[in-house]
Amino acid sequence: MRPTFGKILVLVWVVLLGMTSLSFAQPRVFLRFDLNPQIYISIPRSPQVTLTVDRGEGASYFVGDRVRITYRTTREGYVNLIDYLPGGEVRVLLRNVAVSGGVTGEYSGIVSGPGGTERLVILFTPNPVDGVKLEDFIRSPHQGDRIFGGRYATDRISFNVVARLESTVLTIEPSVVTVGTSRSLVFTATLRTSDGRPLKGQELLWSVSDGSVSSSRTVTDLRGQSRNTFYAPSFTGTVALEVSFAGDIRLAPAQATATVEVGLRPAPVDLTVTPSSFTVDSGGSLKLTASLRDRNGKPIPSQVLRWTVNVGDLSSTSTTTDSLGRASVSYYAPSVTETTPVDVVVSFPGTKQFEPTSFTVSGKIMPVASYALSATLFYIDFGGDKVRHNGDNLRYKGNLVSGFGLNETSFLEMRERSDMVEFSFSPGGLPVEGCILLWVQGEPGARVQVLLNGKRLGTFPVEEGTLSPEGERKIIVAQNDFVDGVNRLRIEVGSPARRIRLQKAVVVF
Repeated sequence: MRPTFGKILVLVWVVLLGMTSLSFAQPRVFLRFDLNPQIYISIPRSPQVTLTVDRGEGASYFVGDRVRITYRTTREGYVNLIDYLPGGEVRVLLRNVAVSGGVTGEYSGIVSGPGGTERLVILFTPNPVDGVKLEDFIRSPHQGDRIFGGRYATDRISFNVVARLESTVLTIEPSVVTVGTSRSLVFTATLRTSDGRPLKGQELLWSVSDGSVSSSRTVTDLRGQSRNTFYAPSFTGTVALEVSFAGDIRLAPAQATATVEVGLRPAPVDLTVTPSSFTVDSGGSLKLTASLRDRNGKPIPSQVLRWTVNVGDLSSTSTTTDSLGRASVSYYAPSVTETTPVDVVVSFPGTKQFEPTSFTVSGKIMPVASYALSATLFYIDFGGDKVRHNGDNLRYKGNLVSGFGLNETSFLEMRERSDMVEFSFSPGGLPVEGCILLWVQGEPGARVQVLLNGKRLGTFPVEEGTLSPEGERKIIVAQNDFVDGVNRLRIEVGSPARRIRLQKAVVVF
C-alpha cells in the first residue's frame, strides 16, 4: 500500500474532474466496432468494481443533456472506461487511471448523437493495460479471462440517447390548381425549419392518387426547394398530390398536399418575360417584366404569377397581372467572385379557363473585377446610389438619370459642349500600353469624345437602346499617349445636340 501517493492521486483526480467532459463530446475515437448486445450482457459484473450513471440503468438522455458517471473499486489499481456509441464508434473515456480502494471517481459531460443505446464498460486491473491488450478487450469484452488470466474485474451499464427533433415545415406550390387532361405541370416543394432556415440536401418523397410524377424521389437545393413534374390523367376528376419528408435523428418529418382539378383542356396561353436573358453585375439588380396573353394576343389581367430564383433574391415571389397582363419584379444579384449562372422561373398556375405554363429567364452574374489586370485600375462609376471613383480631382457636369440600362443603375447624361467628366490618375510610372473601357449609351447618331492629357483619342459611336453590363466601348491607348506622373482623362459629347449617358469608365494598364 502507498497511502501518501494515494492521497495525492485522489486530490489530483478531484481537480481534474472540473476540466473533463464525456468522450462522446470530447475524447478521440479509439476504433470502430459494433458491440453485439448478446456479448454485452455476458460481460461479468464483478464485485471488485461498480459503474453507475446518475439516472440509472436503461435511463434516457436527450442529446445535449448532462450525464454523470461514477465508479468505485475495492482496492487500488487502474481503470479503463470504454464507451460503445450507437453509431459504431468506440471511445476510451479513461485510460489507465490510477485508483484507490474505496474511493469513488466521477466523470461527467454532455451527451451527443447519434440516437440509440450507449453502452459503457469499465475494466479494472492491478497494473496498467497496454494498447494491444486494451484493443483486444474492446473487441472481446466477454473474454477477459483469456486476455488477463483472471487478474481483472469488469462492470457495465447502458442508457438510451434520444435526439431532440427540430420541427420542419414543408410547403408545395401551387397548392390548388386546375389542369387539362393529359397535361403536365411543374410543382415546387420547399422544406424549411420552423424558424425559416432552408434545408438543403434532403430527400422528398412524392405520390399521386391519379396520373404520375416524373420522379418519386427528389432532393432539395440550397434554397430548400425541389421541383417535380406532374402528368395529369386522361380523364377528369380531383387528384391529390402529396410530398413528404421522412425526417431523421434531428429533423421531424413533414408533409404537404396539393389539390389538382383535372378538367376539360383549358385554353393555352403565352407567358413571356422581358428581358428574356440578362447579364448583371455582382451585387447589382434589374427589373423583370412578365406578360401573360391568350393565343389571340389579348392580355389576361388579375392572374397570379409565381416567381422563383436559384441564385440571389427577388423583390416578390408572387405578383398579379395588371390590365395589360403585365407584372414585374426586381432581381437582386449576390456578390460573386466568378461568373455565375442564374435562372429565374415565372409560373402561371392556370385556371379552369387557361392552362398553366412557365417561363425561364437565364442570366449570368459578372464579378466586379471581370477584366484581368496586369498592374493598375482607375475608375469612375455613376451606377450606384452615389458616384464612386479612385482617381483625383474629379469634376463632372450633367444630369444624373436612370432607366437606360438592364440594371437599375444611374447614368450621367451629357448634352451640352460644357458637359463633361474629368479626373486625374497616377500610374506610378510610364505605362507601356493601356485600355479605356466606357459603358456609355445615347441617342441615335450620338458619339462620345475621349481626351487624355489634352490629346484627343477620337470620337466613338455609343450604344443605342438598353445598355447591358457587357456592352462596353474599348479604346486602346498607346504608350506615347500617357505621361510619366499625373495623367488626366476627359470624356465629353462628341456630336452636337445628341445626348450621351455615361455609366462607368475604367482605365486599365
